[in-house]
Amino acid sequence: MKEQKPITVLINGKATAFKEVQKEKESPTKEIAAAVYTEETTGWEIIDSEGSGKILDFKKVVSTVPRPSALRKKWSKRRMVLMDRNRNTSLFSKKFITAVIAAILTGCTFGGIILMLFTGETASTQSETAAAQQASASSKAQAPATIPSISMDFHAAQNGLFSTKKKAEEISKDMKDQGYAASVYKQGANYSVLIGLGNKKEEARALADVYKFKGVEVWPKQLDASYTDLKIPHKMDEPFIVNGKILLQNVITLSQVPTLSKKAKDSIMKDYEGWKAYGDKQHEQWPAKQEKAVRNYEKDISRALTRLTANRPGEVDWPLQQAVLDSFVSYTKLLEVLK
Repeated sequence: MKEQKPITVLINGKATAFKEVQKEKESPTKEIAAAVYTEETTGWEIIDSEGSGKILDFKKVVSTVPRPSALRKKWSKRRMVLMDRNRNTSLFSKKFITAVIAAILTGCTFGGIILMLFTGETASTQSETAAAQQASASSKAQAPATIPSISMDFHAAQNGLFSTKKKAEEISKDMKDQGYAASVYKQGANYSVLIGLGNKKEEARALADVYKFKGVEVWPKQLDASYTDLKIPHKMDEPFIVNGKILLQNVITLSQVPTLSKKAKDSIMKDYEGWKAYGDKQHEQWPAKQEKAVRNYEKDISRALTRLTANRPGEVDWPLQQAVLDSFVSYTKLLEVLK
């Protein structure tokens, strides 16, 4: 046996040593070849095979797989499309949008046909149904309704509580003659002479302190002016009544602010104009007593807003406080009418 020749083979970059055994009659190996099968049609090419002891490096060679002519043409077209960089592949291309619209129209048409076949309804029938539902909703809005509750908690500066309306009116007139604000408000079986009003205790107390400083007798008092089960001729009148309360509460608070910004003035006037516009449109459908009560409140709150948005003196604006008290009394009389 002859001497073994070492051979190092590099496959995919990894070196492996081999020894070749030769018999006496065998000739020395001149070439080494390798074949590797992959999913692609590939071959391996020997870069260097001469001389013993040298590193053999194999290079992968990918060859084209023969295909039938039809498949070759199809593959060729596909490659051309993929290589076309100017092709519009946007999700919202014209062709895509057109296809979507066509699908929607087709679906709607087909759905309408199926609906007609199984229910006998047409588009006109559906329109008539919708119109009937709208008319029903409108009739419900115009139907009589009940306001469960209008809750009003105020804090007042009170000059006195009297058992007769005549005595209360005499005291109220005397206060006005002195240049102050005063209104008569019925509380149960008695009559109260109110000379100041606030949404909060602090607001009423501030007015009471002014009266005390001027030597006028005053007693702070909490007023519960809540009403329940109010009857209204139309359901849509409820927001009008509720917004009337909110408008009054805002006027009461702002009446104690020395100076209002333009934004605050514009905001409250916008609220008032929207509230009044509904009353102007609806008043002909109200009973005479309700219409009269609404008009009285509208007159008083309008007078309060006129004073509120005008340039006011730095001290207490007594005409404004009078308009606020009158607005409170006229609003409670409106609620009394709805009982």
